Amino acid sequence: MRKAMAMAGVLGLAAAALFAQESAPKAAERPITPLAWLVGGVWTADGSKMAAGLRIETRYTWSDNGAYIRFTTHFVTDKGTLKNYDGHFFWNPEQSVLAVWYMDARNHITKGPVAVKGEEMQIAFRAEDFQGKLSDLRVLVTRKTNDHYTWTLEEKQPEGWSQLASLEYLRTAEK
Repeated sequence: MRKAMAMAGVLGLAAAALFAQESAPKAAERPITPLAWLVGGVWTADGSKMAAGLRIETRYTWSDNGAYIRFTTHFVTDKGTLKNYDGHFFWNPEQSVLAVWYMDARNHITKGPVAVKGEEMQIAFRAEDFQGKLSDLRVLVTRKTNDHYTWTLEEKQPEGWSQLASLEYLRTAEK
């Protein structure tokens, strides 16, 4: 009897696993997949044009359930590290778009749609510009290779988009 119960339990687990595999979307079918290349390692940019000795480090990791990508951005100098941004890229089913949500170290929340076209990701949002004025902004992330991307911040002006900052990010192995 014990053998029969044990066998039934094993078969039940196997059937449940098989059902889960069949009903779960495959990674290639998930809307977040176009951003998967960002995950892993440490993306580093030289931010010394913005502040002397500044290095910017961004890490992208999968959530435990694989449904979204978490990112953190730290501003590193010889005086210490500011853990400035912590957020997520995710699929917003209500709007049928990729989206971003993050909070900065001053508790400001930024959110907006994310569009991926070829090697470029565009993130649109409303936030304060460098002068503290609430503005329509966008970030363009352009993949050069799997270990190199450019990050460009632009502000909407009456005549079009104006570049505010640009950085080159390179991926290194996690420290």
